[in-house]
Amino acid sequence: MLLTDLKKKYFFLDWTIYLLPISMIVGNAAININCLIISLLYLGNIFNQKINILSSIKIKYFWVVFFLFFFLNIYFSVHQVISLISFIGILKYIFLASAIFYCSKNIDFFIQKFSKIILITLILVSIDVLIQFFLGKDIFGYSMNVSHGKRLSGPFGDEYIVGSYIGKFALISLFFLKNQKKFYEYFYLLFVLCIVFLSNERSASLMCFVSIIIYFTLTPNYKLKIKFLSFLGVIILIFSLFSANVQLKKHFVDRTLQQFGLIPGNSDYEHNSFWDSRWGAHFLTAIEINKNNRVLGSGLHTFRIECKDQKYKKINSVRVSERCNTHPHNIYLEIWSELGILFFIFFIIFNIYFLFKLFKVYFFNKEYQQEASIIISLYSMLFFPIQTTGSLFSTWNGVIYWICIALCLDLFYKTKKQFI
Repeated sequence: MLLTDLKKKYFFLDWTIYLLPISMIVGNAAININCLIISLLYLGNIFNQKINILSSIKIKYFWVVFFLFFFLNIYFSVHQVISLISFIGILKYIFLASAIFYCSKNIDFFIQKFSKIILITLILVSIDVLIQFFLGKDIFGYSMNVSHGKRLSGPFGDEYIVGSYIGKFALISLFFLKNQKKFYEYFYLLFVLCIVFLSNERSASLMCFVSIIIYFTLTPNYKLKIKFLSFLGVIILIFSLFSANVQLKKHFVDRTLQQFGLIPGNSDYEHNSFWDSRWGAHFLTAIEINKNNRVLGSGLHTFRIECKDQKYKKINSVRVSERCNTHPHNIYLEIWSELGILFFIFFIIFNIYFLFKLFKVYFFNKEYQQEASIIISLYSMLFFPIQTTGSLFSTWNGVIYWICIALCLDLFYKTKKQFI
């Protein structure tokens, strides 16, 4: 291909971003390689077109504060090497969000194309999950996990994250479906919700349910009567799933009530409260870590190390022996423990500001009201504080969070024609 064609295609930067949903299925190595290529191509485009990305005084101040904070966090970290390596990993996700934002500004229908690829990928993954559900194995030979409530993984193998993958990306695929018939969008979301529940991932299912309800409530595509019927359809679907599959009810309802100590259960799930679950032990440990590292936290990505300290054996949980993990399974407590009060306050203000901007677009800009409703629903799913989550800075989850940030920036740019 001629150099002029390469320039026209932005050195294939858009193509590498289109591959993200597939690389997330392949694994962390594929994600890291893909994000590295995206970062390099993005920087190549910036240098080639001589774009000054630090033209705004606000952006310059932001980067000064950003680097200063993480310098101090790394310096006072309980494990400086791990925190430094993790910080370098964060940079590639910042470049990822910047690259998506850059493509959305310069490539016609970029978001719609990206959304269409996600839609096709999700349909294929969902079909694979259904095959695994009915036949016991998917097309790649991966079996369902019958020892943990028939959990499904689809093409993810021994990683039980397919429900989270489908639920989170489904909302992004609506950028393509919003221009199609309402009939397609409605039944597609019901189909997605059904697959996510069948995956047996409780947190992913709950947040998918909530985000779809938020979307049906906000979207201007449906009249009030249709919105009510849509909500009713979602409820009927869930009750039908629980009625047809007793195992789902046991896992979602009975086990949850047992873990909160609301009904008696077997010895594995005998709890007085949520804090006696292993997730509760993670939460309590994160809270205690902050008490010893108030301002700057224990250091980026150090929960896995600090939680092993004997002083955290005093947490009030019967599952204290299971207090350790790679992260505390809640992004707010992850920030609270690893980055301290300073970054926690910044993170809260950041979320409030973005939600304010999103709702401002929703209420005062009818042209982009539909896009705003999609992003608000996605933002609510990802950043709702009371839920168990993956790590904010992990390889897999990090991609989805930063895609969401890029979509917000794109919407703000289109509605105000300025950067934040």
